Amino acid sequence: MGTVSAEQARDFYRSAASFYRQTPWRMAGEGETIEIRCQQLSGGPWYAVILGKQIAIKGLMLFDDREGRRLMQRASYERIADRLQTIAVHFEDAAQARPEDVAEVREHGFEIAGPNAYPLSFRMEIGRQFREPHAWELELLEACLWIIPDFLKRAQDRKPDIYGYAFDGAIGRMSLDLKWVRVGRPGSGESE
Repeated sequence: MGTVSAEQARDFYRSAASFYRQTPWRMAGEGETIEIRCQQLSGGPWYAVILGKQIAIKGLMLFDDREGRRLMQRASYERIADRLQTIAVHFEDAAQARPEDVAEVREHGFEIAGPNAYPLSFRMEIGRQFREPHAWELELLEACLWIIPDFLKRAQDRKPDIYGYAFDGAIGRMSLDLKWVRVGRPGSGESE
């Protein structure tokens, strides 16, 4: 995992296993968006989408901007993927997972939720350029994997109230604010 320490990788795998076991795709679909703000990280806000309710891929995508999220709602992934920037995790079957990831899980004893829940984390840049997440990106993803299931329970009414969370990870303490947002087309009455 590049710049990521073995300890941070272990923590990420634990968060991914917990997220998968809680089946958040049963509570939220691809058409719903959670805005995430973190004062300790430059960039953002990020726009989170839980995958798995309507499509076969289970996981979590954090869009770098609202426009990227808006594009995803208006067109098929194949048509707009070249214009997206995301940090994401997809859960894969052991047979589909990269052999080096399976070996790393075995070597380090990383936790997974089951043989069909190998977490593949990645960063996608504009032009469909994929790479492993940097340490801070993986930390943000890990924090979201831990806190989003709780947010889904607390914010079941889908009102745009802000819910604050603190997360202590390998790179320090982060304060995250989450809320539901609509990301429809500008002027459609759906965006905020």
